Amino acid sequence: MKKIFSLIFIITMLSACEQQVADAPEVKAPSAEDIALATKPATKKASTRIALVYRVQEPGVDPYESRIIVTDEFIRLDDNNDGREFVLVNRKDKIVYSVSEANDNILVVKHRPVDLKSPIELYPEIVRKPDENAPQIDGRDLVHYVFKINGEACQDATIAEGLLTEATTAIAEYRQILAGQHAITFQSTPADLQNACDMSMHIFQPDRYLKFGLPIEERDYTGYQRSLIDFDDDYEVNPALFILPAEFEQFSIDELQAPPATEATPNKA
Repeated sequence: MKKIFSLIFIITMLSACEQQVADAPEVKAPSAEDIALATKPATKKASTRIALVYRVQEPGVDPYESRIIVTDEFIRLDDNNDGREFVLVNRKDKIVYSVSEANDNILVVKHRPVDLKSPIELYPEIVRKPDENAPQIDGRDLVHYVFKINGEACQDATIAEGLLTEATTAIAEYRQILAGQHAITFQSTPADLQNACDMSMHIFQPDRYLKFGLPIEERDYTGYQRSLIDFDDDYEVNPALFILPAEFEQFSIDELQAPPATEATPNKA
């Protein structure tokens, strides 16, 4: 069943509650296992078919919409359209394909473990502030989280605890694949440009904020923000959205040979 809610209503309510949340006592963050047990559904869906639509704001860029489609086999990220500018994640093979229609090519990123040691000590802290006056999303309470590293607030999120864990698990897989590539790139980053928040968010703890539920609103230290404006937990999936353009050239950052497009083509059965 499709779940739609008013962004204006949610944002207004969250803004009205912001001061109350700030004054609320800090509570120790529950573990991911605690939330999973507390929100475990009575029955499990036969298959995952979820679509999320976010409104995104980045410094210096006009606001735009971003869609994430999640199935058991694939994740597709795009600008909320069915065009040929998108990112496809093959969840089984742990491969990310970034498709560029403008360049007629596909950047391929394979999963690799992060075997890099942080050049500095990273001390994580999570501040959790429940607010009984905040509106619910699909029956789930909204809780304000602040994720810190070495005392600095790196990410700030309002999370619907336990909502759509299939989607958050999938997005975490995507971020973990990218973490391996970020780790390689990081090794050539000058020491004076290294940032504790960046290292934590993109390499060492890329899925930390996803362990507690679905982010409804989130922002990070760079000024990036996004707000959930629509979601559908019974999405009618078009299999064509998960097929890579066969005529596009594939390449990777550190190798010329990449898996053929057919490896990311779903079964039609």
